Amino acid sequence: MKKYLLILFIVVFMTGLTACGGGNSNQAGNTAAGSDTATGNDSAAGNGANSEQEISGEITVFGWGGGEELQSRKDATKVFKKLYPKVKVNEVWLPADNVDVKLDAALAAGNAGDVIMMSPDWKGLRTKWFEDLNPYIERDQLDLEALFTEGVDGGYVDPDGKREGMPATASDFMIAYNKEIFDKAGVPYPTNDWTWDDFANIAKQVSSGEGANRIYGIVSHWILQSFAPFVYGGAPYNEDWTKQTLDDENTLKGYQLFGDLVKAKAMPDDAAAKSMPMDQMFAAGKAAMYPLGLFEASTIAKNIGSNFEWGIVMLPKDPSGKTVNIKFQTGFAMNKDSKNKEAAWAYIKTVSLNKEVGDLYSKVNLPALKESADTTFANLKIEGTDISMLDFVTGLQDAITFPWGGSIAKAGDLYEQVWQEVTVQGKSAEEAAGAFASQIQAAFDSIHQSK
Repeated sequence: MKKYLLILFIVVFMTGLTACGGGNSNQAGNTAAGSDTATGNDSAAGNGANSEQEISGEITVFGWGGGEELQSRKDATKVFKKLYPKVKVNEVWLPADNVDVKLDAALAAGNAGDVIMMSPDWKGLRTKWFEDLNPYIERDQLDLEALFTEGVDGGYVDPDGKREGMPATASDFMIAYNKEIFDKAGVPYPTNDWTWDDFANIAKQVSSGEGANRIYGIVSHWILQSFAPFVYGGAPYNEDWTKQTLDDENTLKGYQLFGDLVKAKAMPDDAAAKSMPMDQMFAAGKAAMYPLGLFEASTIAKNIGSNFEWGIVMLPKDPSGKTVNIKFQTGFAMNKDSKNKEAAWAYIKTVSLNKEVGDLYSKVNLPALKESADTTFANLKIEGTDISMLDFVTGLQDAITFPWGGSIAKAGDLYEQVWQEVTVQGKSAEEAAGAFASQIQAAFDSIHQSK
């Protein structure tokens, strides 16, 4: 009943907003902003002034966020308003927590807006609500491969070829390391060509002490579960999510690596991990390495302060020489029921490809626009340090979209249990796979049966 009342409230609330805006309702085949521009020109990225004046009406943008990140999105809307003064933009920004329930209720009620913030890790969960953007891209002759930062666009195109959205920002990971712990242990600093075997050996070598004085090689960070299936060239499932591959030899080997690190006391066990937050463990000098997300880099830097000297290095490589990294992505989709699709497309194109917007995003995240990523973002340093942000751009190139969200969330919960079995319960990866592989396969089967 409470859930029903919450949804009812959301529907009433959203109905009070001007959601699918009126006005210019041209389709992709009609004249629109940027339709006469060549690939890569300023107007193709939302900077031109040839057709902007022709687009008018009203749109609603539906998204989420907080703090500086949300402010950057609001500032991006200001850039759009400057370029398209005849378009009225209603903005609905929700807190990130519980946004799924609110968004799904708004979509079902037809009040989710014309432009909807989204992420590729939804894995097609809401694709039925989204307009295919391919015709708009083809009409405007946009060379996205040339315009986008390498790796930022992965996952926005469904297996059937439909483009659900356009990227705005992304975030990936580096390994932060405490130079003083490495120096004391006499272990050379890691380099960008290291492997996961190197990582495991180093984590053991830099660990020392006992009990409350224990220094761990690597913290027990929540993202490690996402790395595990890939570190030896494995994967948790095949490309179209029809088959689990947990029981693949290389996938099992990845999970076992982390189980062995816990047993070797190079990574905190469950009790030690609960004794203090993992970011604090690293900042306090109680762990030698930390998987540092771009989204938390400035916070971690502030927490470390002058406690010790530190650096960052790319994630280790798998046996094929490919760096294993995970990326979180944020983009925007067009509601297929929008009454002002040209204005919606102009907004999406602006917040994805406009240089001024890309530079704004660079303050808080890695921008989709290559020009901004390679200049404004790459020239930045992690706040309060002399550590360059450039490696985050390089790290995005082969990064894997966060593997557990959206349509496969149920299977993702089961993979979490596999991780717990190996790293908390101390079971072998093979034992854990034997217990969960069939359940995971059933979860994937249910996804495709419901389509």
